[in-house]
Amino acid sequence: MNLTKSRLASLFSIMLLVALLAACSGEDEEATAGEEQTDLEWSIQPELGITKGDYYYAEERFRQGHLGQLEVVTNNGEIAHVEFNEQTRPNYYHRYFQDVPKRMSEYNFSMGEKKGAAWIQSVVKVEQQMEDEQRITGEFDVVSGASNSINQAMVPLAEKIEPTLDQPSDQKYYSIAEELDGGLTGLLKVVVSDKKIISVSYDEIFADSPNEIEDPALKRFYRQSKYQSVEYHEPSRIGFNVQMDALNESVVEKQDLLDLSDLPAIGESGDYAASGYTTRNTAWDNYLRLAEELLAEMQNDGVL
Repeated sequence: MNLTKSRLASLFSIMLLVALLAACSGEDEEATAGEEQTDLEWSIQPELGITKGDYYYAEERFRQGHLGQLEVVTNNGEIAHVEFNEQTRPNYYHRYFQDVPKRMSEYNFSMGEKKGAAWIQSVVKVEQQMEDEQRITGEFDVVSGASNSINQAMVPLAEKIEPTLDQPSDQKYYSIAEELDGGLTGLLKVVVSDKKIISVSYDEIFADSPNEIEDPALKRFYRQSKYQSVEYHEPSRIGFNVQMDALNESVVEKQDLLDLSDLPAIGESGDYAASGYTTRNTAWDNYLRLAEELLAEMQNDGVL
């Protein structure tokens, strides 16, 4: 009898230790959230084709310093596009997520695991309501557990923009989205004012399902993008976000969407010790093709 109790006590201790180790492991895995497919459903895919119109933008820091960013595009008096993003505050308590965009990063998987709802779920739901109902203010349906950013950032920014929508904007928005090989979508956005390019952003967005992504090493990045992901490893060995930020600076300075001559990782190969990269970033070829299409559209409309 005593021996049985002793064995039971030992077994209980082992089970307790295993449980504690699993809990600790769960905390460590937060940094790689998104590797396993979650049951929560949302889509981050942009509308394919060209979107254009008057551009309205507002940003502001909310809730201890998170940066809310809202863009609205109208065409012929109708709301053609609404997109909201939020950058976490630079002093965020979790270093992994400091100053990270929430829309297409690992943040959604981490929040989904903790709260049962991802940040992006309410965002895309409200964006769709705004476009369908042709209004950006008022009450909107949200996803339970993912409403703070809607009420504290997205809606207040929309209330700032709304009074200006009845006047043509001096900024024009052009974007193009096309499916690429391997389960990616290329997205290029250009904002023009007074026939000058004032901002350019290019990103490559992974499919909504791992099954749609060909490269096994990239399947873990489903519902994320190369620019916004924290963990995406750019093969050219210079951060994808760094390269695309350099693209924006170069185009704004030179006013030439097609000149990549001074940008990183544009050669077929590089001396890593000297230049920091080893091979040409394949995104440059995708970018150039989309840029040529969008440039022709803007020139045809006379905005450039």
